[in-house]
Amino acid sequence: MIFCKKLKRKTILPLLLFFSLLFTSFSQAQLKAGTITGKVLTADHHIGKSATVLVTETAVSVFTDSEGNFTINNLNEGTYTLKVSLSGYETASTTVSVIKDQTAAIKIELKTSLKQLEEVIVVSAAQKFAEKKSSYVSRLPISNLENPQVYTVVPKELFEEQIAVDFKSALKTAPGLSNITQSVGSGGVGLSIRMRGFSGASAAGSIRNGMSTNWVTLSDPVNLESIEVIKGPSATLFGSTLTTYGGLINRVTKKPFSTFKGEVSYTTGSWALSRTTVDINTPVNEDKTMLFRINAAVDNQKTWQDYGKSSTVVITPSFAYQINDRLKLDFDLELYKGSLNSTSIGLGSGTTTTANSLNDLQFDFKRSFTTDELQNEAKNTNVFAKLTYRLSDTWESQTNFSNAFTDNKANYLFLLINSDEDLQRRLYNINSTFKTSQLQQNFIGDYKIGSVRNRLLVGLDYTYVSTNDNRWLINSYDVVKINEDPAFINMEKYRALIAAMSAPTTANNRDLRTTSAYASDVVNVSDRLIAMASIRFDHYENLVSDYNQNAFSPKMGLIYQVVKDKVSLFGNYMNGFNNVSPATTAASPTETVDFKPEQANQIEAGVKVELLKGKLNGTLSYYDISVQNKVRTDPDNSLYSVQDGTQKSKGFEADLIANPARGLHIILGYGYNDSKYTKANASVEGNRPYSTPANVANLWISYKILDGQAKGLGFGFGGNTQSDSFINDANTFTVNGYTVCDASVFYEKPKLRIGLKLNNIANKEYWSADYWATMMPTRQLVANVTFKF
Repeated sequence: MIFCKKLKRKTILPLLLFFSLLFTSFSQAQLKAGTITGKVLTADHHIGKSATVLVTETAVSVFTDSEGNFTINNLNEGTYTLKVSLSGYETASTTVSVIKDQTAAIKIELKTSLKQLEEVIVVSAAQKFAEKKSSYVSRLPISNLENPQVYTVVPKELFEEQIAVDFKSALKTAPGLSNITQSVGSGGVGLSIRMRGFSGASAAGSIRNGMSTNWVTLSDPVNLESIEVIKGPSATLFGSTLTTYGGLINRVTKKPFSTFKGEVSYTTGSWALSRTTVDINTPVNEDKTMLFRINAAVDNQKTWQDYGKSSTVVITPSFAYQINDRLKLDFDLELYKGSLNSTSIGLGSGTTTTANSLNDLQFDFKRSFTTDELQNEAKNTNVFAKLTYRLSDTWESQTNFSNAFTDNKANYLFLLINSDEDLQRRLYNINSTFKTSQLQQNFIGDYKIGSVRNRLLVGLDYTYVSTNDNRWLINSYDVVKINEDPAFINMEKYRALIAAMSAPTTANNRDLRTTSAYASDVVNVSDRLIAMASIRFDHYENLVSDYNQNAFSPKMGLIYQVVKDKVSLFGNYMNGFNNVSPATTAASPTETVDFKPEQANQIEAGVKVELLKGKLNGTLSYYDISVQNKVRTDPDNSLYSVQDGTQKSKGFEADLIANPARGLHIILGYGYNDSKYTKANASVEGNRPYSTPANVANLWISYKILDGQAKGLGFGFGGNTQSDSFINDANTFTVNGYTVCDASVFYEKPKLRIGLKLNNIANKEYWSADYWATMMPTRQLVANVTFKF
């Protein structure tokens, strides 16, 4: 300061003029210089993250960012050689011509290095587990640390390591899920889950690549690239038809890439398990603008019980066509045909049991009470197409189309607990069709207003859902003893009873149409403070019941990166809604009254971390969800309805994915949930909703030897646990909690993988439940061999 005061004005002015001229000259030099920008991809269809790009003539080098992009400025006019290197891939060289005042844009593809491939295979899985990359959660190009919503991405490498042969087993690795069980409805058989205290019967995989398929419909993991578990009410971007207030599951399918590659896998094990899968990818033309991939599986197995079997055939071709430098078409198809037994256990309406839990009844887990011939058959066809057009450097158009058709021929067996000893066998025959079509148009921008970065989504959506079913109910086929071998279900007698009915017991139709508009903006207020604001308008029509409703769904969030790109504090407000059917009220006893949509509002806060160069990834959050406008029986007149019910669900969740040492990775998840009906009918007010355990956790630890003669040998151990829940809202009958552990050993080479896994090591007899309970598998040994080419 003293020095500055001594400077005279005539000294300062020449200095300012000198630096101004120097800056102007430098700026002009920059304008005359050229620039190279590029993107690095790998031949196995991954982003070339953290690759080194070297300009050999100048010795200048840069690193690619998390999206594989790089920029090299201030190059004189001329021709340059770039060398791109990344661990596990061959170094690529390319020449680029630079012209002053212009930018040369290039794309570089790295080929796999056979010398380094083995190291990459045994190391990269742990890195893949820790990555939470998704283009569907927000439908915007934002990273996990920029997103105020909580989600988990389960990559195929994890459920392949655990030799998951069905979608249910693959979901077991996702933190925060409970009561993953077989679910029935409208003639279909699918999966049900619990997330944050709410049922997910319609959200356990019904969303595929961000688009709707059919609910209560099974799928196969053979064509999955990853499973995204998106937490909290998500109606703002995903609507209300196939989501729940606790969240949703999004199935992300495998995409074609630009090199020929394939694998064939065979899995066998206990209960006559026999599963063959194939995955083949190839470019179609020489310039690799057309790419094709096909995944297929044939799966047959018995169950651990005296009767029960399943059979699955699935074929899933996919095609990508880069029409020009701006326009790309993606298309994929799922053809699924499957059959399996469906048995559900619950309380009879007039039960006199003195037992307080399922375990008290001492079920024999080897006894199924069914027959192999009592099968549920389903044929599914799912079509997905996406047309992506690059409007400019900052704007992109995405036109998405999804169509799903399911033909069901269901034969349900319900076992009703009538007393401590007796089960009533109820049989249900349902023939049904499910149809879902969705057309979606998104405009996505990534641009700046001044120095403020905006990432904006504007979209329109039309969804059509239709079901038709005819139901034949045999309410009491017979009554059997819980602990005795039952009489054989005579299929001829069963069919004769149905044929004797003059008409179906009930026939149901749905015709639901939803038209929506939505927008979401993510603003970088500063390089560390990020704000999100989203809104949806939803117009819902029920053509069968002849009513329509409008709903608004807002969403807001804040992110502050305490440590840039490493630690983020976040908070969000999220909304979900459910359209409610009209009903009669005491004020309008002779005609139905339109009710408002049911609303769920979530407030959540927590912290996200990505440390040690991606070797440690974790989230800790607290949420509070409040549901309003629930329709309940009028407490003053049981003949009518009133819309004043409320429900609360709050808790906290934590997940941690770590790679603390070479070859070692740990996946840990824990969730606590406190859920109750805060205003409801007297019989349930203050109670927990059924099938919502307070505590749920999962763990998987895997270690691979990376050096020496045993290189490629690995071991895994982990399991799942959840506390008690109730099978009914009255909270009078308990579904007992459980802890189940699994272990695996595997050997992995570039062209071969052999795995052996023991599920349910302790041979635990346990239950999973939605409204109905299901006996879960006992101990099972599974072996797998995979050949890669």
